[in-house]
Amino acid sequence: MVDVNLKVPALEKLLDYTASGIGAVAGSMLAPWQARQDAKAKLIEAQADADSLRLIADAQAEARHSLVAPDEMGRGVMDISPDGIQQRIEFQEKKRQANIVSVVQGAAAELGDKEVPDREPDPDWTARFFDSVQDVSSEDMRKLWAKILSGEVEEPGRTSLRTLDILKNMTRIDAQKFSNICDFVIHDFVFFPKEHQSHHPTLSYDNVIHLKDVGLLHTSSTLVKTLDFGQRNSVLFHYQHWALKILATNSAKEVHIPEVLLTNPGKELYQIAKCHISIGYLRSFSKFLHGNNCELYYAHILKKHPDGRITHSLPFVPIEPDPEQPEDAAP
Repeated sequence: MVDVNLKVPALEKLLDYTASGIGAVAGSMLAPWQARQDAKAKLIEAQADADSLRLIADAQAEARHSLVAPDEMGRGVMDISPDGIQQRIEFQEKKRQANIVSVVQGAAAELGDKEVPDREPDPDWTARFFDSVQDVSSEDMRKLWAKILSGEVEEPGRTSLRTLDILKNMTRIDAQKFSNICDFVIHDFVFFPKEHQSHHPTLSYDNVIHLKDVGLLHTSSTLVKTLDFGQRNSVLFHYQHWALKILATNSAKEVHIPEVLLTNPGKELYQIAKCHISIGYLRSFSKFLHGNNCELYYAHILKKHPDGRITHSLPFVPIEPDPEQPEDAAP
């Protein structure tokens, strides 16, 4: 019987994922990274970077030479001979290999010395992943793909095939817009009243519609979150490393919060986003709540439990409704 709790070094499992996606070259791709980690030698790292750049530069030079050959008068003309086409194909393959190497080594750096579940990679997932990353030339996007790969190694099934398809078609602008809006995700929603269009450019209607078209957000004019306090007088949410408590005052029974929701792919990508707390945003949220007989408080999250519960510091501190407060000021 297989021990489902068996743990193995993360780098070993990363090799399995890479080999599943691109074949036996996986080991040679990780070898330079492993050498750098073991030796802790900056010289080796610098040499590896230089070799990577030289590989691309040489390939580009070869491609230019083969595709634009001089004619009898010494002028450059396009070479569409079989040899020229072959050189172009080889250049493209070298470029793709360099892209894959960058993503795999980035994932290796994310995983480091961790141990992960010893589960077999899903061949459909690895095939889709490496088919996508081979043509990702943007360094920022390769870093994002590296986090997706390391996350899948740590927790198989974390990222769906649908999310891979959406990510494959995302541009750097799409990714930046989504990264920015992640700063405003409270639990599973974004507080989105009309006034945000003027006070928070990131939360403009145009940006929200853009991300809806990409497939990362749900939105409509009737989308609201209803907080039903019932027998309780407070509701608890998490906002990055803070716990937020909404406290009902004056016997308020419920409050309707205009919201934007992350789609399932949006939720998956949000898990790897680097977010920043926006105090101005929380003060705007507090102002809205005050207008609906509620108050907003925060505390620091000390621990997130697997079942979704959180342990937080005490006491809770009020977030005053002051929209004129600078964005980077502490409450």
